Amino acid sequence: MRIAIDYTAGIRQRAGIGVYARNLMNAMLAEDKKNDYTLITSGRPTKEHSFPTASNVRGRSLFIPDRYLNILWYRWRVPFYANFFTGSADIYHGLDFVIPPLLGKARKIVTVHDLAFLQYPETAIPSLAAYLNKVVPESVTKADVVAAISHTTKQALIEHYQTPAEKIVVIPCGVAPYFKRVTDPILLEATRHKFGLKRPFVLSVGTLEPRKNHLGLIKAFYEVQQNKENSALLAIAGGTGWLYEETLSTVKELKLEDKVRFLGRVSNLELITLYSLADIFAFPSFFEGFGIPPLEAMACGAPVITSNTSSLPEVTGDAAIQVDPQDIHAIANAISLLLGDEQLQEKLRQKGYLQAQKYTWPKAAHKMLSIYQKLHDGVTDFSEEAVMSSVSTAP
Repeated sequence: MRIAIDYTAGIRQRAGIGVYARNLMNAMLAEDKKNDYTLITSGRPTKEHSFPTASNVRGRSLFIPDRYLNILWYRWRVPFYANFFTGSADIYHGLDFVIPPLLGKARKIVTVHDLAFLQYPETAIPSLAAYLNKVVPESVTKADVVAAISHTTKQALIEHYQTPAEKIVVIPCGVAPYFKRVTDPILLEATRHKFGLKRPFVLSVGTLEPRKNHLGLIKAFYEVQQNKENSALLAIAGGTGWLYEETLSTVKELKLEDKVRFLGRVSNLELITLYSLADIFAFPSFFEGFGIPPLEAMACGAPVITSNTSSLPEVTGDAAIQVDPQDIHAIANAISLLLGDEQLQEKLRQKGYLQAQKYTWPKAAHKMLSIYQKLHDGVTDFSEEAVMSSVSTAP
């Protein structure tokens, strides 16, 4: 098969969908040596993120900024077909919500990560929400199959777009194999010293933006601090996003400057070490299509507190304390409970190791490759029963 993939997110985005694109692509190439892949991206590859290297993959860069491509494709409807750049393809896969204009008979698959822009528009940049509200339903309609990263996203597609269930396949994300507990005392101490961390500390990971609910976490942490016996720190790793200023100003208003550390973007090695150091990992996000950070934290041995909403209960199972992200007191109580109970920490730690093992990128890649083959063979029923039958009989 000749498979064309929009790999822009893998080049341009550091977290979230970028992590998904890079890990899924690498896992598929590790398994599949016979099919030919053409990856296209808007903009040049970088030193940090470039096209994957394999004998059966080639990269194509479109030297046109995203903004202008979107205008050409979705506003002006110019017949500037993506496969002018990819060449002839049997399968075209949009990894990031959309399928551009295509010419010919390529069968189409689009990955939809969530419908937060539709379900929780107040947590999204208005211009981005408007764009996604226009292009996502169009892409879902013209796709032959829609890959949802969780059952939560699948149900949202059915509810909001009336997408036929047999057109949707759920392919969960994975945890990269290098997310393992760090035990090297030199590395642990170096990371602790670099970020000025003392035990106990609560870690949170994610871009500073409204959807991640760092504001609620900080207010809950302030409530925890009212107990004078509690000397914990809160460390937040992640870059700044939309409307991050209120999060920073709240720390000053609550006089928590000595208790809250904003670590900014961190390297993968630093992230793994931070997970391994943390006494608690807190992720009270309002909405997630999947939610990789809680699983990464579990794989590194951090006890997890997360939300009881969207896909997070589905992903974390009974290996995390689940709270209402709208309830500041519930978040605070969970933090206080876990900080004071080492047995509960260890119980969640052991459950977390097992839960994280359920989600791997090779599993995701194997299932995605089976979908490509079914598309190529002309299959139209992608119900769970049909897909699982295909996966179980694959070599």
